[in-house]
Amino acid sequence: MSSTGEIISQQLARLEALRQLLESESEALLSSDWARLQGIAGQKMQLFREISALENQRRGQSGSPVEMRHRQRLLQEIAQINRRNGASIQALGHFQQEAWQLLFGKENKLYDDAGQISKGNNGHRLGSA
Repeated sequence: MSSTGEIISQQLARLEALRQLLESESEALLSSDWARLQGIAGQKMQLFREISALENQRRGQSGSPVEMRHRQRLLQEIAQINRRNGASIQALGHFQQEAWQLLFGKENKLYDDAGQISKGNNGHRLGSA
């Protein structure tokens, strides 16, 4: 079993990696680099799992005041960047929905999860004529 200091050091390293990854996500969102965003999503999930596992090991134990302040600062930065990225994603989705409506009209709905468009009472599968 790792010592508290080792656990916190590992957690700080993972939090810093997450902060950097979220900055990369911001850049990819601004440049509409969808392939890069897809890779980042997988990396974020892995880091979340690792950070969570380390937090479960650390619970009830505290590091030095310097380590804990550093951890708190990283968590605040991560939350701020994540909110900004979420707002960017929401704005892009809104923009795409408005563009779709401008091109195809409000009565033409977007495809649902089953690949169908609701158009009156008749749904159409993707690729159907």
